[in-house]
Amino acid sequence: MIFQIDKTIYEQLSETERYIVDFISQNEDKISYLSITNIADKTFSSPATVSRTIQKCGFKGIAELRYLISKEDKDKSKNVSPYAINKLLDKVYQESTQTIENIPIPAILKAIDHINNAEKIFIYARGFTAMFAEHFQMYLQLMGYNAVVVKDVKWMEQTKNLVTSTDTVFVLSVRNTTPELAQSLRVARHIGARTVVCCCKSMTELEKYADVVLIGHSNVIMEEKGLTVYSHLPLLIITETIINYLSTDAEAL
Repeated sequence: MIFQIDKTIYEQLSETERYIVDFISQNEDKISYLSITNIADKTFSSPATVSRTIQKCGFKGIAELRYLISKEDKDKSKNVSPYAINKLLDKVYQESTQTIENIPIPAILKAIDHINNAEKIFIYARGFTAMFAEHFQMYLQLMGYNAVVVKDVKWMEQTKNLVTSTDTVFVLSVRNTTPELAQSLRVARHIGARTVVCCCKSMTELEKYADVVLIGHSNVIMEEKGLTVYSHLPLLIITETIINYLSTDAEAL
């Protein structure tokens, strides 16, 4: 049994929390298939209460609990395994958590300031990352910002003719495998533009030319046809945080 709790801790729980613990203990074989909302409904509580109770029992959250339970009960002979799904969900959870924990708040605020004070925001990205750049651009434009995506190498080579000292260059990159990104950022910095780098790999050349550096934690998703594909989730977390802040009155937070 994975879900075990010390008697002293159990006695310190509220009546509702004890009921949740009892439910999970008695239905451990079903937990791998349940969401936190499912558990809340079955224990007449709330998702927040279930989450808090699980953490009091020594787990980081529902993702870790489901993963450990399904890992113990995995059946490799089955075509559909809750273990496989929960393992992936735990991987996503760890990736998200590490990204959030590593974000320096002053850096996020400085990036936001660079966006607010820019005449034009140039978002540089290549490959799959360009789709996330366009997602970022769309939300900025909806809020009235003059945002442009630069994803073509030929346009990147024209940075000196595109960017001015009143602009902000925001680079999105997972592994910084495109040398033109660093070259463009160097030119933008020389011009006097504000520069922000959001990357999932530290100690790259991009950092040399950035006023603000935001580093995410990215895992490998797949390796197919000679290509190694990394998760873009950290870039989405960081850009969504910026968008949400910009779209919300800071005084009301």
